[in-house]
Amino acid sequence: IAEGAVAALLLAGGQGTRLGSDAPKGCYDIGMPSHKSLFQYHAEKVMSVKKLAAKHAGVDEKTVRLPLLVMTSPATDGATRTFWEENARFGLASDELIFFEQDMLPCFTLDGKLVLAAPGELATAPNGNGGVYVSLQRLGILDRLQAEGVTSIFQFGVDNVLCHVADPTFIGFCEMQGAECGVKTIGKREPHEKVGVLALTNGKPSVVEYSEISKEMAEATDEHGSLLYGAAHICVNWFSMAFLQRFGNSLLDILPLHVARKKIPTCTADGGTVTPQEVNGVKLELFIFDTFPHAHKVVALQVPREDEFAPVKNAPGAASESPDTARQLFSALCRRRLVAAGASVTRSDGTDDAADLVEIDAALSYAGEGLEHLAGKEFKTPVLIRP
Repeated sequence: IAEGAVAALLLAGGQGTRLGSDAPKGCYDIGMPSHKSLFQYHAEKVMSVKKLAAKHAGVDEKTVRLPLLVMTSPATDGATRTFWEENARFGLASDELIFFEQDMLPCFTLDGKLVLAAPGELATAPNGNGGVYVSLQRLGILDRLQAEGVTSIFQFGVDNVLCHVADPTFIGFCEMQGAECGVKTIGKREPHEKVGVLALTNGKPSVVEYSEISKEMAEATDEHGSLLYGAAHICVNWFSMAFLQRFGNSLLDILPLHVARKKIPTCTADGGTVTPQEVNGVKLELFIFDTFPHAHKVVALQVPREDEFAPVKNAPGAASESPDTARQLFSALCRRRLVAAGASVTRSDGTDDAADLVEIDAALSYAGEGLEHLAGKEFKTPVLIRP
């Protein structure tokens, strides 16, 4: 990292529709004491890991370069770029921040015909997170990074607020193992949790969707009583530049297209638009994990769910993967880190559950380190600890 050999890749094409927001999902504030957006949390972790790398290597922090690639979609691109610029790129240099749009694919009717969105205009949809490979090649971004000395890319999704962005432990693990692809996993909560799992398919590493696993397979255990198919994929991956470059422009010939049956608004004979009540067509998607079987070596690092996974997918008030659950997981992690450093945390009188929160600024600590000076101190919630 200190040598500028790592880039981070943020998949941020999604909108905050399910969260009740028209803005890109990365602009969303989950309600922590600092009221930062998801984008800001990720950017500050990039800044923090650069600082750690500089200290470790004994170099000036300003000399450490860690490019952040942000994949948007046509629906989010303009608003995303504006948001970052209005916030001074959260401290990142302009030449370290690269925005690019994912490509679109046409939609089809259930019997395979093209769909019109408007007179003379095809209905299209984003080509899935696997489209990132195609865009990086087509736009010349991989060649640019390679010329700058980047040898690997750490990839993550915008909605996981606890992601250890450009995680030195994970990157080092992948490098030491001589891998071409690295995958972070977490243990499944229960056999039928709706997550894809890392497994071998015909002897090749792959991610198998939960819908493709039978009840018997989902519940199968090994000799220790652990789930046989219990390594959940959380869309945090690492790729060597050599692996990404090896395919050139042939990825579209290699990756399978996955069919998603959807309700697709269509153009009527008089030029109007009708939104169907039932599924009327299909969208085609590429999945980021479909490259795994083509790698010479894939390694996986299982990490504690409570430390590294708090997705924000569902509406406020939902029982799981909501801003509320992410906020509680984030706060609980910060509380554990304070206690581990020797501090104590109690609730202020009159503080309700919603305000009983603890937050440690990423500029102070990337992953719990550097908090020794807080030993013996007492904090009352809500707590926001800055440098």
